[in-house]
Amino acid sequence: MALRIVRNDNQFRVEGQGLSLDWLSDTRANRKAVIVFLRLLSGSNGQPLFSHQELAQVVGSSNRQASSRHVELFNACGRDFMVFVRHQRKVDDSVVQAVLTQLHENPLATVGQLKAKVNFALGVKNLSEANITAALEQISAKQMRCLMAKQLKAGKAHYKEEYLLGELMSQLGKDTAGTEQVATADGVGMAISDPTAIRALVNPEAKLGEVASPLKWISFMMALYYHGVPLSVCGKWFNVHKTTVLRWILGLTLSLWPLVSDLLTARVKGTIVYIDEKWIKIRGKWYYWFVVLDQQTALPIFAQLLKTRSRWACRSIGCHLKRLKIIPQVIITDGLSSYRYLLQSAKHITCLFHHQQGVSRWLKQNFTDEKEIAHRKSLMKRTFQTNDKRTVIRRLDAIKSIAQSLGITQWVQQTEEDLPKLIPAVGSQRIPATTNAIERFFRTFNRFYKVRCGFFSLISAKRELIFFLIMYLFVQQPHNKQAPIEAIIPTARGMPFYQFVNQPLKTVFGGQNVNQKVHMADFQPQHCMATQI
Repeated sequence: MALRIVRNDNQFRVEGQGLSLDWLSDTRANRKAVIVFLRLLSGSNGQPLFSHQELAQVVGSSNRQASSRHVELFNACGRDFMVFVRHQRKVDDSVVQAVLTQLHENPLATVGQLKAKVNFALGVKNLSEANITAALEQISAKQMRCLMAKQLKAGKAHYKEEYLLGELMSQLGKDTAGTEQVATADGVGMAISDPTAIRALVNPEAKLGEVASPLKWISFMMALYYHGVPLSVCGKWFNVHKTTVLRWILGLTLSLWPLVSDLLTARVKGTIVYIDEKWIKIRGKWYYWFVVLDQQTALPIFAQLLKTRSRWACRSIGCHLKRLKIIPQVIITDGLSSYRYLLQSAKHITCLFHHQQGVSRWLKQNFTDEKEIAHRKSLMKRTFQTNDKRTVIRRLDAIKSIAQSLGITQWVQQTEEDLPKLIPAVGSQRIPATTNAIERFFRTFNRFYKVRCGFFSLISAKRELIFFLIMYLFVQQPHNKQAPIEAIIPTARGMPFYQFVNQPLKTVFGGQNVNQKVHMADFQPQHCMATQI
C-alpha cells in the first residue's frame, strides 16, 4: 500500500489507499509514534500493511533502518507507547529489587557488572544495560546514603584511591587466576594506603617478601609503561581497561613522589646546578617544563611546568628553590635572557657550546655569502677554543682590532658584555663548560615524551612528568648499569622498587637467571640423548 506524507506549516499527515490520518504536529515524538502505529497495522493475511522502507518517509529518510530501529526500541520498552515516547526502558519491580540487592554487596559496581549479576540472579538473559540504567533511576538516593553510611561505619567503604587500588589488584588476581594472562597473587589483608607499605618500596633494608603482591605488579606495570609498552597492551595482559592501568600507575607514583622528593632535598646540596627548559604540548598549547639539575650528582632537584619562560617564570623558580633551602652558588644556563632574574645572588654561567652555536646563527642573519661566513666563523669560534682564560682575552682583543673591517663589531661588543658569564668555565675543573648533563637528561625525556605525543590536560601532564622523574631516578642507565639514584644512595640496589623495575623477571615472576653457565655434566644422560634426536 503506497504512502504519501503531506507537510504543511509544521504539521504533517499520512495518506494512503483507503487510509488517512488527521493533521499532527511535526514533532519527533509524533513521527516516532506514527511509524510504530502504522507498522502495527496488519491485513487479513496477518502481514504488516506497510514496509519499513515506506514508513521511513515519515522521518524524511530513504533508509529502512530509520523505521526499523524505532520499532525495535518500542519492543524494548515493553511495547508501551508512553515509555517509548519518553525514551525510557521498562523494567518491573523484581529487576529494581535485584539491582538494589547487588548494590548492597558492591555500591561501586559498574552497569555491566550489575547486568551480568542481575541476569544470573533472575535466571534471565534478556536484560540489557539500558534496563539496568532504568532500574538505577528508580532507586532513591536516600537508600544509597543509608547503605554507604552503614559501610563507612563498619569500615568497609574507603575514600582513598589507594585502598581501591589494592582491592582492584586483589580482585585482578582472583579473576585472572588459571588463565594464560599474567595473574597477580592474592593481596588479602594489604592496604596500599598504608604509608608503611609505600615506604618499604624505597627502603634499602626492606626485604622483597615484605612487599605485598599488588605493589610488585604495579611496579612492574610502571616499568612497562616507562619503556613504551602501550596502556592498551598492559590492559590486555592484566585483563583490565587501559584507564584502570593508568590509575594504578599514577596512584603509586603520587604515593612514592613525596618520599623520593624528600630524599633528593635532604641529600643533594645543589651548589652548582644546570637549568634548562623543554617545551611540551598540552591540548594543543605549548608549555615549558623547567628542570634544575645538580651538577655533582646529575639528579633533578626541582621541576616546574609553566606557561611562559619570562623573567617572572624564572623568579618563581628562584622562590621555590629558596623555600626548599636550595641556594645554588653557580647556575649554568643556555643563555636565555630571562635566567638572569633567577637568584641574582648566584654566579650565572653561559654554556660555551650554546655560545658557539650563537656564532653560526649571528653570521647567517648578517651575511649571505658562504665564503664570508666560513672565514669569519673560524675566527670567531676560535676565541673560546682553548683552556686558558688569558688566551681567550688575547684572541678577543685581536678580533676586536679587525672587527670593523670584518663587519662583526656588534658581535664583539655583545661577547664582551657576556664575557663574565663565559670565561669562568674556560679551563675550570670545578665549573662545567657546557650543559651536556642536562641535555642528556632531556634526551631521555624525549624518548619518553615522543611516544605520548603530548598530554591531554595540565593535571595529567604534571602526573606523567612526576612518573617520568621517579622512573628516571630508579631505572638503570645503559652505559654504566647504574640508576641515577645510586649517586646519593649507594645501597639503592637493595630497595624493592629498584629491583622490581630493573629485574622484574626475577623479583616479580620469580624466574631464574638465564645467563647461568651450564656444564654438560649437569645434564642427565637421557637429556643429552634427547637433544641428539
